Amino acid sequence: MIDILIMGGTWNPNGDGVTNTFASHLDPEKFRARWVNYPADYGQRVTYADSVRAGREALLNSIRATPNLVVLAGYSQGAGIAGDVADEIGRGLHPELEVLGAALIADPARPADLDLVGPDPGGYGITGQRRITGIPTWHVAAEGDPITALPEGSALRSIADLSAYWNMSSLDGFIRWGQSLIDVATRNQFQQWWSIQNHRTWFGVARQARAYLFDGRHTDAYVYEGHAQRLAEALNEEFAWRV
Repeated sequence: MIDILIMGGTWNPNGDGVTNTFASHLDPEKFRARWVNYPADYGQRVTYADSVRAGREALLNSIRATPNLVVLAGYSQGAGIAGDVADEIGRGLHPELEVLGAALIADPARPADLDLVGPDPGGYGITGQRRITGIPTWHVAAEGDPITALPEGSALRSIADLSAYWNMSSLDGFIRWGQSLIDVATRNQFQQWWSIQNHRTWFGVARQARAYLFDGRHTDAYVYEGHAQRLAEALNEEFAWRV
């Protein structure tokens, strides 16, 4: 039996329509889907950065705790966490851990033109491009989803750069957010979306925001267009030899 350790998306650590669809199409003779609990927050109770940090620790602990073989999986914020952990393991940072692969839905760090199951939506993840080496990886990305298929020159990339530590629940949280902006600026870590070479994509921000907020390109599209099912079927085929 292979454990599929699933990191849910923001606000839904224990499953939603996207991850439930993915899990329901896995071969139950080979896979056991398990959701890994973590904050899955974005500034309400804890910052996005702290949520990701807690999710990383929870996922590493879950890998250590299971006696079964493991495939990492995730959606949205959870895909970012699962992909980061897969990248760490692939680079040998956790030599005691072994995973069979990573299945990522709407990864905010999806690299362009790599490891895609299904059509290429263009663009790449809103936080940048993380290329996982040493571990088989499968991505699905819906066309028009600004979280995982954002054009290079989109100003929405500033959201990823500026909001990781956003938390208005306390004065300390606000101060920490301000300090994070200073740190990013002094380290020159802002994505260079404003380059004149990207001027043709500057004006699509309203359309990209609408796709996320109202048009379901980050949510419903993964169910109704078959992306989540396609990813599960790719795993079923990849591991068909296991009994």
